[in-house]
Amino acid sequence: MKLQELLIQIKEQNLSKDKLESLRDSMVDVFSQMKLEIAGLQKEEAMFLNGQDGTVASKKVAWNATVSGQRLIELKRYCEALKPQIDNLKSRLYSIY
Repeated sequence: MKLQELLIQIKEQNLSKDKLESLRDSMVDVFSQMKLEIAGLQKEEAMFLNGQDGTVASKKVAWNATVSGQRLIELKRYCEALKPQIDNLKSRLYSIY
């Protein structure tokens, strides 16, 4: 399931306990996959920065302009957006128990 689909589904107020648990598990799985991809991109960034001449700031700007740098920016923001949604699902589940 895609992240956008998950975010739309959790907005529904009348979800069953099983559906909430399923959505929570899916979101945690997506979050984990994104974190693993971020780790790989950060390793790639370290190698990029190490192989470039210039100031740290200019290296960072050059990295951010690459496809991998753009993907890293995007993934970090997705993780920031996803964390509160996972917490929201947990709260909704705890209120049912």
